[in-house]
Amino acid sequence: MKTVGIIAEYNPFHTGHKYQLDQIRQMLHADYIVIAMSGDFVQRGTPALFPKHLRTRMALSCGADLVVELPVSVSTASAEGFAKGAVRLLFGLGVTDVLCFGSESTDTQLLMELARILLKEPEPYRQLLTESLKEGLSFPAARSNALTLYTHNPQLAALLSKPNTILGIEYCKAILSLKSSIQPYALKREGSGYHDTDLSDTFPSASGIRTQLFKEPLACFQDQIPSPAFSVFKKAIEEGLYLTESDLDPLYRYRLLLETPDSLQQYLDMNEDLARRICTCAWEYSTFTEFASKVKTKNITQTRIQRALLHALLQIRHTPSDFHYAHILGFRKASSSLLSQIKKRGSMPLLSKAADAALLLPPADNALFQETVFASNLYQTMLSQKTGQPFIHEYSQPVVIL
Repeated sequence: MKTVGIIAEYNPFHTGHKYQLDQIRQMLHADYIVIAMSGDFVQRGTPALFPKHLRTRMALSCGADLVVELPVSVSTASAEGFAKGAVRLLFGLGVTDVLCFGSESTDTQLLMELARILLKEPEPYRQLLTESLKEGLSFPAARSNALTLYTHNPQLAALLSKPNTILGIEYCKAILSLKSSIQPYALKREGSGYHDTDLSDTFPSASGIRTQLFKEPLACFQDQIPSPAFSVFKKAIEEGLYLTESDLDPLYRYRLLLETPDSLQQYLDMNEDLARRICTCAWEYSTFTEFASKVKTKNITQTRIQRALLHALLQIRHTPSDFHYAHILGFRKASSSLLSQIKKRGSMPLLSKAADAALLLPPADNALFQETVFASNLYQTMLSQKTGQPFIHEYSQPVVIL
């Protein structure tokens, strides 16, 4: 039995994601594909466009066998925390042989080499990083510059500016640090770049779909969303079953009224300078995106600011160093034997009913899970208020089975 893992947001699921699933079947001869997926909030510090159970259904309808949820403090963490938590989850299932990820570079050996440098941080590299930071570069830019100088490889600068490659290196770092038996496999990212908003490409970016979604008729997206998933996509948009960052604006205004520079510093991704800047600008809050842009400085990326604001809203204080559970969002009936193998070989309990967490999990893991339950209930509350449909508590959400 060969099982391949994917770490994803599917925000939303599109043809590029279907291509990855198909390539895994054809090139890696996978018997099963397991998705470690972000829940209702994602790494860019915003709510996912669609609730997690709809995105799970889209993934399963297009070839995934099992979807398990990342804790919210992992799914909204920086690249390092996101990668380590996601790899930990796939490793803990006990069945994942390969981690496949899209990357602008398919040189997995090079990515592993860079990961080893970042993990060990040799003194010469550390000095170069310190010097780059003193020059006023943001941390991602400083790290890219230091790696390029340390390896004497000028081609790395372009490579390390690519978001998928950066994340791929973090996956490799996580595999090494966890001493995992999982083998990394970099699949060539085809089509639009991560930040591209043009939909003319065969494989668009998720950000492009989100940007154009409310500017074009739904029929325009039939080529971007695989046909098995398009009916779910179309129905969700028509019924208003989606959230954008602006839907949370009243909650952010309320949260900022409660916070001080000192209290803000307790949240993940927040430091003293950022906390003070947020409080100074709080009265100028108009929309989430505009406010994050207003607070942005040369040394702090807008994405980090968005994550920090979200962590304040959800009251997330840290990314877990360890956790031992897997919350099932959905699976295919034909893949039920995979669940049996996970129960035999895995090192963490499988949660199919959220309400069972208190009985099955130790206090620390249950607290982590309840943090995610709160985030999902908040998402559902805003969705219910927006659509007029009944609120569904996380404990009552059924597992998606196809």
